[in-house]
Amino acid sequence: MEDNTVGTEWKVEWATRKPSSDGYLDNLVLTREQAVEYGDELVMSLRVNGEILRAEGLDPDEPFAWKIEDGELLTKQISRQSFEQVAESDREDAFYARRVLEHRAERRLSDLR
Repeated sequence: MEDNTVGTEWKVEWATRKPSSDGYLDNLVLTREQAVEYGDELVMSLRVNGEILRAEGLDPDEPFAWKIEDGELLTKQISRQSFEQVAESDREDAFYARRVLEHRAERRLSDLR
């Protein structure tokens, strides 16, 4: 079920389609606090791919939100509109969301050429 509420405790992500493996690959970059919550302060990122996203019940073609809670990675599907709202906000992850949207737009334009 899609939840369009993206509280500030959640980080937004939109997996990038890659030509190899199962088509998707992304790194969820952790803050030091998230790494400690995850159980290992040396972990700086978690690698996810399409298989992992689908196992979490996510559509890898659509944006999602994630957080670390009680040592576990929690995810939820969000709408494109919610992702865009984060990009237009003053949240900590807004710059990243804007860059993702810009990159996706540039890629669509280059695919048309």
